[in-house]
Amino acid sequence: MSQLEFDVDFRSDPLPGRRLHELLVQARTSSGLAKARLFGLPAFIVVRFAHLREFFMDHKRFPGGATYQFEIKPVVGNTFISMDGDEHNRYRQLAMPAFRSRAVNRFVETDLTPLAHEIVSRFVNRGEGDLVTDFADVMPFWAISRKLGLPVGSEEQQRLWAHAMLSHPADPDGALAAAREVTRFLKPALDERRRHPRDDVLSDLLAAEQAGMRFTEEEIYSHVRLLYAVGATTTSDAMSSLFWRLLTEPGLADRARREPAIRRGIVNEALRCEPPVAVLPRIVPDGGELAGVELPPGAIVMAAIAGANRDPDVFPEPDRFNPDRPESEIMSFGFGSKFCPGAYLAQGQLQTAIEVVLERLPGLRLIEATEPAGAILRSVDHLKVAWEPPSGAR
Repeated sequence: MSQLEFDVDFRSDPLPGRRLHELLVQARTSSGLAKARLFGLPAFIVVRFAHLREFFMDHKRFPGGATYQFEIKPVVGNTFISMDGDEHNRYRQLAMPAFRSRAVNRFVETDLTPLAHEIVSRFVNRGEGDLVTDFADVMPFWAISRKLGLPVGSEEQQRLWAHAMLSHPADPDGALAAAREVTRFLKPALDERRRHPRDDVLSDLLAAEQAGMRFTEEEIYSHVRLLYAVGATTTSDAMSSLFWRLLTEPGLADRARREPAIRRGIVNEALRCEPPVAVLPRIVPDGGELAGVELPPGAIVMAAIAGANRDPDVFPEPDRFNPDRPESEIMSFGFGSKFCPGAYLAQGQLQTAIEVVLERLPGLRLIEATEPAGAILRSVDHLKVAWEPPSGAR
């Protein structure tokens, strides 16, 4: 075997459909780590499950904060995701009670289903629509808004702010303007919670204390911006790919209707096959050895989550969508100290989405769709569907 180098830039080439997965299969045959480009710069691809697990776990040699300090911190602000070491651990421990609070657990268990019904009720009478724009782009932002206890009716603007913040560094002025708008929007609610705490995440962030340390007001704004820019958008992307799989895999939607118990397996398998973060770019500040390759200081490493999730050494028949596959560890929410704290909420939204859409949209059928695309953030842009509208609907 020789070391492979692909004439692909993961930032500019969307690698739609099977193209991404075929490239990552090839990368797995490389001697050491295959190479490609990111923003025109040379980058290494980590594609095997064992190598990626080692990369994510070894936060001393391969700290994740350096990348986020460049990509996210300038617009989102100071959060645990852009920190490493003891500082990361302190801030993550301070934030985690809010992310895993009783308010979040109750929201997943009791509030997600009524929320999904509320969204579907806006378009169900039409008999046709786009499950991406009508549902997947809506529910995650409504969910975050409700669990934070923010005013109802502002969710569309929050979605626009989230996408604008993600445009950094390509559009730094637009990203920073969106971040300032989030601050202006949150301030009245934060001031009110300071006077009258509630059982919601915003109040929990205000009350959080760990070894005498508390969040500053700006750090609370920063962690809410992180929820929008990272949490809601990736859940939206995952939901679009989930619906695409549900409607393009032969017989899958019918089986999901007949067998409610299989829906959890459908969600897990959709996350495995098309993770919303397909390839996660990281900078290795000090270099280090990985997979027999010596990475130089400042090397760009592309953590191919989509490749690790299809590693045949871990997943038999890795390219086959199998909702009966035994549940096992996947990399879709990261691993180690940077594991996504919102995984429970995201999985709850995805399962609720299947349940409510199948219940409320009888005869759901696909009319037209684009394939999952994006070499870094991966989603489906367009999913036009039709169904039998309720009796008497115009």
